[in-house]
Formats: sequence, structure tokens, C-alpha cells
Amino acid sequence: MKGRQTIKINKTMTPDDVLHFMEAHWDKENMSEFGTTKKSNGDLEYVVLPATENWDIIIYPKAAGGLFNKDNKLVLSAARATHAIDPSKVDYTRYFKRHKDTFDKIKDSKQAIDLNAEMMGPCEDALQEYTGFMAKLLGENGYL
Repeated sequence: MKGRQTIKINKTMTPDDVLHFMEAHWDKENMSEFGTTKKSNGDLEYVVLPATENWDIIIYPKAAGGLFNKDNKLVLSAARATHAIDPSKVDYTRYFKRHKDTFDKIKDSKQAIDLNAEMMGPCEDALQEYTGFMAKLLGENGYL
């Protein structure tokens, strides 16, 4: 399980370029609908594809430059679904309170394991399928 895939492309793209490319070429009937997320200043941040109930696939470009990034890339990565609970807002201290009984602790652990299993199973399958389809589209349109 990788949770992240990259496709090397021969052109620099912006998030808006990715959105326009997908609007023109994406097969919404056979693959899925897609959405977007925006930064606080209103700029497009990611194109979002649904994967599972708790996980999405986000797509964003990465321009060549710097020591570790020699190629232009399109990155597809698993991310917690926008409708799921934001992990940064979870009060983890409640998991360590002494008044929880054993059943509650097991239930909390099971939920964390289920999320991980969901990411490594069906979410990873969706990521692979989306990556293959996107690579095919990019190839057909001269981006590879």
C-alpha cells in the first residue's frame, strides 16, 4: 500500500490547469464525479475524487525544481474525506481518561483499525484505478 502515486508529465500545470483538464476529459459517468477544495484565500488547492466513506483521493500538480523534484508531476494521494472528522480537531485526551471502561477502549481502537484497513484496502484500489485512468488521459492528450 502506498497511499500516493505520481505521474510524470512533460508540462508544468497549476491546480486550475488540472481542474480544466479534468472538466474537459474526465469520464464522470464511468469513473466518478469530482470536486475541489480551496485555500483560505480562494485559490484552488486540490481536485478531489471520492474513494470510500472516510477517504478521498486528492490530485495536485508539483512543478519541477529544487533538489528532490527534477520532474513535473501530477500527484494522486489518499486523504481523509472532507466530510469525515478532521483528525486535527479530535480531542485525543479523551482516549486516555481513566473512567473509560474496557469496552469503550476496544471500540475506539477498532474504529482506528477500521479506518486504516479501509485506506489500505478499498481506498488503495480506488487510488490505483484513478491513477491508471489519469495516466491514460494524460497520454492521449500529449502530457506524458
